[in-house]
Order: sequence, then structure tokens, then C-alpha cells
Amino acid sequence: MPVSAPRVVAIGGRVATGKSSVSAALAERLNAHRLESDRLREDQLHGRPAGGVEDRPSKLAFWPGFEPRVYGDLVRRARVEVEAGHSVVLDGCFARASQREAVRSLAREHGAPFLFVECRADAETTRARLAARDAEDGGGWRWISDRLDERWEGRDALAPDERLLLDTSGALADALTVLERRLVDRIPLRDQPLLAVTFDCWNTLLFEPDWHEAHARRVGALLRAAQEGGHSTTSEEADAAFSGAWERHMRLWSEGLATGSREVARDALGTLGIRRPHAELEHLIEAFEEASHSSRIQALPGSAEILRDLSAAGIRCALVCDTGLTPGRVVRRHLDRLGLLPFLEVQAFSDEVGVPKPDPRTFRWALDPLGVAPNRALHVGDLRRTDVAGARALGMQTARIHIRHDDDTSLPEADFVVDSYPRLWQIVAERLPSATSAEAMR
Repeated sequence: MPVSAPRVVAIGGRVATGKSSVSAALAERLNAHRLESDRLREDQLHGRPAGGVEDRPSKLAFWPGFEPRVYGDLVRRARVEVEAGHSVVLDGCFARASQREAVRSLAREHGAPFLFVECRADAETTRARLAARDAEDGGGWRWISDRLDERWEGRDALAPDERLLLDTSGALADALTVLERRLVDRIPLRDQPLLAVTFDCWNTLLFEPDWHEAHARRVGALLRAAQEGGHSTTSEEADAAFSGAWERHMRLWSEGLATGSREVARDALGTLGIRRPHAELEHLIEAFEEASHSSRIQALPGSAEILRDLSAAGIRCALVCDTGLTPGRVVRRHLDRLGLLPFLEVQAFSDEVGVPKPDPRTFRWALDPLGVAPNRALHVGDLRRTDVAGARALGMQTARIHIRHDDDTSLPEADFVVDSYPRLWQIVAERLPSATSAEAMR
């Protein structure tokens, strides 16, 4: 992968997530200098105390005062390389937000593009890798993994386009393909014919004019479930419990974790003191999921027309939707009732994919069945953190539409900003594979 200017890439993650393999392969492809926290740790072993279970070199990172020395040295060495005009790939856990921020600050000081890559593997793969390491060097890796999990800080100040959650459960080559797509310079959409458009759902295709009704239905269902379980719960207590559970759900969503009605129902019941398996739990989950189906979900003006026109022009369309409390199966019914579903060939719902936006896997889930490369696709949504950052991380072009919601955050802006679907059609029509024009289609 040719690189014209220095880059700073930090590869982190928990134990046994494959970060060392990823960093080594990426450094080779970038022709970058690779700096490893493990090697710096070994350099600092001289003079350490001897003996005891904690005396293994691999556990020294958990000694008080030792970790800052290692990561401080890592950043200092990276600074030397960047000032010399070299790209660097830093290999470490980066469990603390301050460690990631230190590397980002270094990159910003020198005007270098920065990316923090958090490697993640599924639980089964991680267990197998830890067992293999224990068998190879006599054990202790589970202890290290547990200690790191205790110290891991999930929240930091990094912008969505400065971080990438990389699934390393499968083959290394697959993970590198995703990573390279994130790093390579994107080919401008205007230089390539458009083949597909993906859409966000809420406040992009659909909106809920009276969300208070769905909220009230969910609180009422929680109140009934608590009372049927023998708890003298008031309406105010049920409302507070649901609101608290919803806020936690939204916080986890912002951290890249997909939760839904099941987790919110359990959380709300727990707040009311019902922590044992509750006979009404499944009914409560269903009530949470179906609540929006009885409110007045509507299609945004022009959404049906843009889908129809794109289909007529031979452009493939798909949906990329974070589901929240309303799962994909219910959203599909809304889309079908409003006549939008037949135009959306693929629907990528976060409760079915397993991760929410901005994780690029949600967009890949939509594009792969269409056989369309990211740089030949455009994503349309209303949020910078999820829609713009997520699609851009995969190499797609982006359009932010603000018919219902105008995202005024300071996060990076989309390639196109429009206030209506007719305006979006004008932009898209200029980039169709054929000479079809907006006038001809209209």
C-alpha cells in the first residue's frame, strides 16, 4: 500500500485479539516503522526485583509506575520516526484513554493522519488463543487477560473517524483487507460511476412524530410486569426505571455495543428490585419491541420517490439501520406498510449484524450481497457519528440529509449535505453509470 505522507497508526486491544499479527503485517505493507510495547518492556527489565509469581516479564505492565514508563517511551520513539518523515505503527494494548490521546496528540502536532485500531475477537476465539499461549509458555495469560480487562477504559476523546473496531476472529488477511480499505485514499465518487446507495432508517427514511406514545406504552408495560411480579411499583418509579435503562442503552450504543429491548427490560426490572428470572420478562420484551408499531410511523417526504427513481436507474439500494428497542423484524413491517421495503434489496439491522454503526461491518453487511465496492457506493443518513463516520471508514462517500434532524455536532461533515430528497437526486443523477439525467428520470 503506497503512502505519500507519514501516518500514525496505533494497534491496540485486549490480550489474544491478534494485534501483534495485525501490526506486523500492516507495518510491512505501509513500509512503516513498527514500535512494540512488549519490546520496550523487555528493555526496561534490567534491575527489576526477582522472585515471586508476579516476577514474570509479561506481568510487569501491572506494576505501579511501570506502564507509564513503557507508553511514554513508545510515544517518544514514535516522535523521532515521525519527525524523520517515517510512518509508524505502534503495537500495544492501549488500555487507557490517556495512552490513545498521547499518540493522537503526537500525530496532530506533526499534521499526520491518525488512526487507533482496536482489535476484537469473539469469546470462543479468545479462549482458544489464551489456552494455546498458556500451553506454550507455562500459563499466566488468563491472569494477564483478566487484569487488563479490569483496567480497560472504553470511553475516550477520539472522534469516530479516528478509530476502527477491527474484528480479528477470522483470517488475518480478512482483517487486513478491512483495515486497508480504511487507510487507503478514497477514490472520489465523482470519478467513479455510482452503483449503490445505502440508507439509514430513522429520520432518514422513517420518522416517529409522536414518540411519547411509544414511551408511555413501554412504561405502562414495565409497570404491569412489576405489579404482576408482586411489587408495589408506582407509575413514577416505572418511568424513572425505564428512563435510566434507556439512558444506559444509549450510552452503550455510543460506545459501539448493540443492546435492545431484552437488555433494557432486564435493566429496568433490576432497578425496580426484580433481579431474579421474571415470569413476565418475555412479554415485557415483546411489549417494548412492538410499542412503536402502534404509534404513527411515517415515511419522510420524498423517500419513496428517491427509492423508486434509483431503482429505475439501475442503482442498487440497501438499508443500514441501528434498531434500538424496535428490532429489525418490526422495522421491516413499517417499511413494507409504507411501500419502501421492495426497493431495499438488503437490510442490515444492528440487532441482526451484532454491532451498531459506526462499525464498518454494518455497511459491509449491506454491500457484500450487492457485489458493490465501497468506493462505488453512497450512504445517506442524518448523524455524523454513526452514518458519516461509519460509511467513510469503509471507503464510501456520504450524504447527510436534514429533513427531520440537523446534526450540528463538531464531528467531520459528510461529502454532501442536503435538505430534501429532490436535492439528493440531483447529486446522484450526475453520477449515474449512464448519461441518464435528473430531467430524464423526472
